[in-house]
Amino acid sequence: MIHIEDEIFLKKKFDFEKLKTIGFSFEDDKYVYSEDFMNENFKAILCVSSLGAITGEVIDNSSNEEYMPLRIESFDGEYVCKVREAYKNILKRIADACCTDVFFACNQANRITNLINKSYGVKPDFPWNDDNGVFRHFHNNKWFSLIMYVKWDALLKNGDSQMLNIMNVKIDPSKREELQKIDGIYPAFHMNHKMWISIVLDETIRDEKVMELIQHSFDLTK
Repeated sequence: MIHIEDEIFLKKKFDFEKLKTIGFSFEDDKYVYSEDFMNENFKAILCVSSLGAITGEVIDNSSNEEYMPLRIESFDGEYVCKVREAYKNILKRIADACCTDVFFACNQANRITNLINKSYGVKPDFPWNDDNGVFRHFHNNKWFSLIMYVKWDALLKNGDSQMLNIMNVKIDPSKREELQKIDGIYPAFHMNHKMWISIVLDETIRDEKVMELIQHSFDLTK
């Protein structure tokens, strides 16, 4: 299943006032927009939540049903590709008009990034040219934190393909069992489980607690 909206709006932050200026209306705690395209054969319907999450659907106006071939990667005929490209162009136009670029996909990850910069004067670097950002000490280049974009399955091993940002921080090994009892904290993904933990940045843990754990990691690695 192709999630075209995630492809276009990954690492984008909405300016809600700008949404209104291009035709979004505010209904039931979300911003809603619709537009006919492809000679009015199709309708794009977009919803942006108050937290900045976007969902969309494309309706076939002849049947008044969602046009599912758009979402199926194996459907690559000329007509389907034209519909898909036209829909992407609508999304890109909205992104250009109403969004600013951010470092990470999840809102909390970007808030924490801003707090790290404010506290330590450090911004993430992206050594693998992907969505994984490293925070380092200036004087020794050691990591004190790493934000990754992974599937839930990476932590839970349950087959859940939903993507989210997680943050790895270093810990005192004597605190490991205590910390991993906290909802939203897991054994570190792709790092030493004794020395590091993964924090889910999906609002489960408040920013103040995340920053407290980052401070400990900063002190342990400096």
